[in-house]
Order: sequence, then C-alpha cells, then structure tokens
Amino acid sequence: MARGIRWRLILVLVILGIAVWQLYPSIRLATLSEEEKSEMSTEELIRLQKKAFHLGLDLQGGMYIVLEVDRTDLNDEEVKDATERALEIMRNRIDQFGVYEPSIQRQGTYRMVVQLPGVDRERAKSLIERTAFLEFKLVAEAIETKETFDSIDQFLQEKRGDQDTTEIGPFYSSLLQVGGDVVVTADKVDEVREMLTEAEEVVPDELMILWGEEQEMRGIAYRPLYLLKKDAELTGDAIADARVAVGGDPERPNAPYVRLTMTRRASGKFAAITGANIDRRLAIVLDGVVKSAPVIREKIPGGRSQITGSFSVDEAKDLSIVLRAGALPAPVNILEERTVGPSLGADSIRKGIRASIYGGIAVLLFILIYYSFAGSIAGIALILNLILLLAFLSGFRATLTLPGIAGVILTVGIAVDANVLIFERIREELRVGKTIRTAIDTGYSRAFRTILDANLTTLFTALILYWFGTGPIKGFAVTLSIGIVVSFFTAIVFTRLIFDILTAKSRMKTLRI
Repeated sequence: MARGIRWRLILVLVILGIAVWQLYPSIRLATLSEEEKSEMSTEELIRLQKKAFHLGLDLQGGMYIVLEVDRTDLNDEEVKDATERALEIMRNRIDQFGVYEPSIQRQGTYRMVVQLPGVDRERAKSLIERTAFLEFKLVAEAIETKETFDSIDQFLQEKRGDQDTTEIGPFYSSLLQVGGDVVVTADKVDEVREMLTEAEEVVPDELMILWGEEQEMRGIAYRPLYLLKKDAELTGDAIADARVAVGGDPERPNAPYVRLTMTRRASGKFAAITGANIDRRLAIVLDGVVKSAPVIREKIPGGRSQITGSFSVDEAKDLSIVLRAGALPAPVNILEERTVGPSLGADSIRKGIRASIYGGIAVLLFILIYYSFAGSIAGIALILNLILLLAFLSGFRATLTLPGIAGVILTVGIAVDANVLIFERIREELRVGKTIRTAIDTGYSRAFRTILDANLTTLFTALILYWFGTGPIKGFAVTLSIGIVVSFFTAIVFTRLIFDILTAKSRMKTLRI
C-alpha cells in the first residue's frame, strides 16, 4: 500500500474513532432504562448528561416565559438601566442553576424572554421571580416588643368599642409563645395580618413588624412574628459568596443551610455590629420574610453568617444562587408562560429520526441503482457523514433543536451532491477511453473546484443565518454549517481513499459506475 494511502487511512480511522468515542455518552444515555438511571449516582448521571447531546426546548420540553420589570417603585434614574441589570442578574442565576443552553433575551424596553429546556417548572419560577433582597436587621428589645404589642392590642380594643381594656384583646389572644418567639398559628395568620394593617399607625416609626417562615411543631403549623429595627445594618451588597452546607442547626444536624461570606469591607462592619449587640438577636431578612433570627453570642470578626431553616437541598441551593447573583433591581412580573411537555418533544424526535431514516434510504437506493458499485462507496460515505456530523454537534456542546434535525436531513442530500459531480466526471473520462486510475484522478481534480464553490456558497449562507438569526434559526445554521464541512471531507478525502485502495497496483480492472 502506498505511503500516502496509508497515512490517509490512519487519519480517517483516527477521526472515526474520536467520533465514536464522542458519541458514546449520548448512545449510553439514550439506551439506559429508567431503572438503570435510578441506580446510578446523581453525580454520574449529571456527568453523563453533560457529555451527551443537549436537546432544545422543542425536543426536551421545558419553559418559555415572558417577564416584565415592575417599575412602580423606581425613580427615573433607576428605570433607565433596570432591564439591563435584571437581564444580567437573571442570566447569572440561570447559569449557576445549571440549565444547558438557556435562551435569555431582551424584548422591547422592559421585557425579557427566557427559554429553559428540561427544568422543573415550579423551581425555575421560584428562582426567576425571587427578588432576593437580603437585609440584616436587629430584633427589637423585649421591652420594646411588649410596649408595641400592648399599644396594638389597646388600639384595636378601643377602635372596636371594648369597654374593659384591662382584658386580653383580639391581638394578644391570637398570639402564642414558642421558645423565644411570638408565633401565630396558620389558621389565624390572615386575621392577624388584617389587625396589623388596621393598627399600622401605632407601630413606632423606627420599628417594623415582619413575618417569619412557616414552621411546624407537633403537627401544628405556625409563623413567627418579629418586631425589627426598620433600618438595616447590612444588605445583600455585603455578601461576597453563598454556599450550601449541612449541619448548621443543632436541632437539625443533617439539614442543609446557606453559609454566607461577606466582603472585606462588610466584614469589619459586621464585626462592629455583632460586638456592640451581644445577647441581642439579628434577623436575616430575605424579600421581606425573616429567614432566621439567631442570638449574637460573641463578636464575629470573620464576616461569616448563615441562613438556617426547613430547607430541602434544592431550596438551599437555589437560595445560594440568587444571593450570589445579587438582588433584582425591581420585582419581575410573568406576562406569559408556556410549558412544553417532554411528550411533545419525544414525538418531534421520533418524527425527525423517521424522516432522516426515510430520506437516507431514498438517497441510498437512488445512488445504488444509478451508480451501481460506485454508489455503494457513496453510501458508506453518507453513513460516515452522519456519524461525524453528530459527533461534531456533541463535541461542540451544540443544542439540537427541531430545525437542527431539519438541517441534518438537508445534509443527507448535500452529502451525496458532491459524489454525483465526481461520479459524472469519472463517467465522462471513462467514455473517452481513459484508464480507471486516470479517470478517477481526473474526475476528482476537475470536480474539486465546482464542489468547493458550491459548498462555500452554502456555507456563507449558513453563517449569515447564524449571525443574524436567533433561537431555532441558529440551530438550523449550526447543523447545516457542520454538515457542509463534514460532507466535503467525506466526498473528497474518504471516497477518494477507497478508490485509491481499490485501484492500487492496478488491482481493479473494471469500474461499475
């Protein structure tokens, strides 16, 4: 075997080996049963999913959401860049959430369009909608709390015409004491909320009342009620990092919590705050809800704190994400929400694969009938073309969408087009009496420029589609571009290699073409 042929054969075999290796995770993931997936560790399954094909929203299912920034409480200066800031924060949150190939785009002046393939609906909505405004506020002293609650109770009694104000009024009768917290049972939360609204003017200007998260004890649900200093000691700007950890609450040693690390500047301020308020409680408030209110036992110089609660692992992870990404400049409202079911995506994949198979079979039959033996070489090249195309898509972590599948189907036709030009040229050379070896050499050399021009023209069109297109158009352009490059390689290098091997040392006497 000639030296040039040997090196070309090694090159093709190496490329084919890399392609098969690249496709292995996708093949393995596709062939795993639900039972086998459940037996795998979470880390192993995630690692396999990262290496496998990434399917788009139309194939994998997921969410399509249109959001609008709520500008009600923003001044003119804040309104100007509110959407840009919200877009950047939303992008950071979703990137850390771990969604593969999300689409986050601005629409108009104050709107954003978010497409999230393969996500849990409720969890994603919670992550997107949460403002994540974090504050550290001191809990009022016990005497201040008693005086304020006394005033609220007396105000309500007088307003409702109760004669004997020495008796327990409607407000106090709705409260319970659990540990060091004042709590309200779940069935009375709405009633107490109305009372607080009614008696709002009684609360001192420098104080405010906030609810804690709902908790449960012995089958009874309740929410703590806190009287806090209105001015925050620190806000979310002080947070440098937020991570999920386990075992922060002695009462729930295996429960996850969020560990906070403050910036260097905020660490000094936090040390001063904790040092000046030993034995007082410092509430950690997120979006107007008290997450926890631990007692300050000593000065904390390292700028470390934690948010504990009845979190699941996912809830703790999502909370750490929004805290790291930062608070939205304003709340966002969901204007439109569509959920694409995985069954619809599965149907699209099934029909797309079926169309690809039918198209491939039709093309193979045509070239086998029309070009006989040479057609079988083009058929092998077509199969190699599809393997390399899918391997490139997997290697580049491209997202396969329904238009992308259309690009794959179109590539089936493009892959054979070059072979048709070459075979027709070889036929012409054989008709004028040239030898097989000479006819093949001449056919390839004369068809090369035509094939190159045609492929470059189509490639430029695909690149323009990618540059100016969005979403599905880009998916089609990516698949088409890769398909053009791969089909050029298989037509010019691979089929020529096979012909050279067959005609080496004049072994081939006739060519059925």
